[in-house]
Amino acid sequence: DVFDGNSASSVDIIEGIDWVIGNRTLYNIVALNMSLGDGVKYTSACSFKPSNPYRQPIIDARNVGILSIVSSGNDGFTNGIASPACTPEAVSVGAVYDANVGALTWTSPEPDCTDSATTADKVACFSNSANFLTMLAPGSEITAGGYIASGTSQASPHVAGAVAVLRAVFPDETPAQTEARLSGKGTPVTDARNGIVKPRLNLVE
Repeated sequence: DVFDGNSASSVDIIEGIDWVIGNRTLYNIVALNMSLGDGVKYTSACSFKPSNPYRQPIIDARNVGILSIVSSGNDGFTNGIASPACTPEAVSVGAVYDANVGALTWTSPEPDCTDSATTADKVACFSNSANFLTMLAPGSEITAGGYIASGTSQASPHVAGAVAVLRAVFPDETPAQTEARLSGKGTPVTDARNGIVKPRLNLVE
């Protein structure tokens, strides 16, 4: 846990990534969940290392077999995602509803937005989206740890868990092959807000 209250510093996040890399063999770590974001809209991949301190650590993790799964953010952006999700080597995750849960209105910390109707695989209005988003996963409403929560931070752990399952079944695959399996076998979902089609996690397929 890199959070101090409701915030996390880049130093602590990077130290956390480094710890995971250093302890990967001891704990058989193959996936890193990063349920966090800076709330800034990045309309293209954050490739420039001097302005993206997370890129090299995420690359380092990937080079030793660990995929970094990052929530896209809950700002309602339809043409951009937050950092560190925008890092090219990260697996960025947006949120869909997992069922019809009725009309929902979202306020802080999500943007003021309303989904007048909800159905399984409808992209939540709070979920950040962009053409370079990697994939989608259930993010509302999720029951875990004895309470119900919603957000892309609820979606990304689904993908991190799926990575762990896939690497157990296919231990010799590279991170790139695992990512391709995740996205290639996912169920296509169209975001009605922007027409972008992305795969929704489908571990059974």
